[in-house]
Amino acid sequence: MIELGGSGDDEFVTMINGLAARNSETVLIPFDCDGIRMANRVQGRLQVKTVPVPDVATLDLLEDKWSFHAFCSQHALPVPLTRFVGTKEAVDFDAVAAEFGLPFVLKPTNWSGSLGVQIVTSRSQFEQDILGDARYVFDTLVVQQFIEGEDACLSVLANRGRLLALAIQRFVLNRIEFMPNAGLEVIASQICRDSVYHGVMNLDVRIEKDTGKLFLIEANPRFYASLTAAVFCGLNFVAESLDPPDEVSEPKRLVAGHFDKRHPLLTPSLWPRLLLELGARGRLLRAKAFDLFTFGMLLRQLPSMPLRLARRSAALVFRPRHPRPAGVGSTADKDGAS
Repeated sequence: MIELGGSGDDEFVTMINGLAARNSETVLIPFDCDGIRMANRVQGRLQVKTVPVPDVATLDLLEDKWSFHAFCSQHALPVPLTRFVGTKEAVDFDAVAAEFGLPFVLKPTNWSGSLGVQIVTSRSQFEQDILGDARYVFDTLVVQQFIEGEDACLSVLANRGRLLALAIQRFVLNRIEFMPNAGLEVIASQICRDSVYHGVMNLDVRIEKDTGKLFLIEANPRFYASLTAAVFCGLNFVAESLDPPDEVSEPKRLVAGHFDKRHPLLTPSLWPRLLLELGARGRLLRAKAFDLFTFGMLLRQLPSMPLRLARRSAALVFRPRHPRPAGVGSTADKDGAS
């Protein structure tokens, strides 16, 4: 195990250069922010090709939620109202509720995976789940306006500020769906240009209910968890990163298609492709089906599946029938017959 904070740099360089000496086609793909920082520290010592990654200053700017908000505000990119508060003890509930309304969002600036994110709906919840919880120990908190609406994600690949590829996705039950959105395409081009971004980045977006207004919530300046969904639907950000062109007339777009998040063995419609397809989609499904982590998740879900299926069947059987509007239905309906 190589330590990523700096003390393992020499060991890392030796290992990577050794791999490159044995295989001239070796490519280094730093996947997360710690890996990107390490790659930046040792890039002058590596004898291997590396996919585009942001420099440390850009990484720090975009990864931190408060500095990301400041960057977006400076460049007139749409973001929710946000304030830095520091520790949970510094939160004046009455003042925050008066400014932001209820609910509001409280979250740390420097953690990922939604760790520490709380949607605060009342004073009692705030006092019990945050102030009164000794495990809630984050000390760089921001308060953010809650936007009622739908979550979406914008993924981009850029070459020193020039947008090369983008994908726009949303989450619908067990599926990831790709969709068009002209406003997010404009935002994708602007944020890459204004940050002179280099590499792959994923942005969390909120689409406001009723108005359709777009709000950037946070940035993940790295590869991201749902990457395989884009690959399955036709845009492979890793492959595009291996040899990015200096210029493109138009970025590649992924704005249609869907990907089932469930294990392939639970999706009968995928079985023919899983077993028979020789192309990229078939290989991806087989990799997902027999990946140890994914397979372990399937085994943990199996015991509860019969209960979930029974509940779903019961809900369908006992769903109340709503009367049809006048003039709609069979002749028997119109005549009042049961």
